[in-house]
Amino acid sequence: MGKTEIFGVKFDDLSMNEALEKIQGFVVLPYSEFIVRAQKDEEFKNILNSADFCLCEGRGLYLMARLIGKKLKQNIYGVDLIYNLNSKFKIQNSKLFLFGGTEDVVKKTAEKLGDSIIGYEHGYQDANRVVDKINLVKPDVLLVGLGSPKQEKFIHENLKKMPSVKLAIGVGGAFDFISGRIKRAPKFIQKISLEWLWRLIVEPKRIERVFGGFFGLSALVIKEKFFR
Repeated sequence: MGKTEIFGVKFDDLSMNEALEKIQGFVVLPYSEFIVRAQKDEEFKNILNSADFCLCEGRGLYLMARLIGKKLKQNIYGVDLIYNLNSKFKIQNSKLFLFGGTEDVVKKTAEKLGDSIIGYEHGYQDANRVVDKINLVKPDVLLVGLGSPKQEKFIHENLKKMPSVKLAIGVGGAFDFISGRIKRAPKFIQKISLEWLWRLIVEPKRIERVFGGFFGLSALVIKEKFFR
């Protein structure tokens, strides 16, 4: 299966349905900030490109990529991917482990996802102890919500130490939405691709990150289109 390279990061061009059928191993979900960081952090870029699957999460990244002729089938939100995978895993009787967030957030996320969750640990726990706990309960799937680049580095460094895990995904702040700590945007806002603005309104402290990602990616697009 071919890859679509966008500013040095190699993406898999999959729809949600295709992703649900195909993804395995180490999966990353980049958005604009990832691409901007990868231009300066070669180690991070290499980790992204070492993943088995790289799916475009950010709507802004999806649209910007089209401006330079890199068309992807769709952007895949981590929250939606988790819900869809969880439904699939319940049918298959697969077991999930959650790592990340505060103790309250990860506990509520586990309760919301239900019987497919075999264990969880908050994001302030020692990584080695988490690996030991994962190996004790032997999940099939690991969702890591530590924020980037910490979650990608954790999976990259530890996946081979957890032989039962067949799928590991860095999911960013998805636990905050699933747990209800942060209310997700109404459906009509999601449909018009302004979910990023909704999150900025409910979490104004993210403004520096959001605009850093937007303007950083915009600069890359302008350079690609007009100054190659």
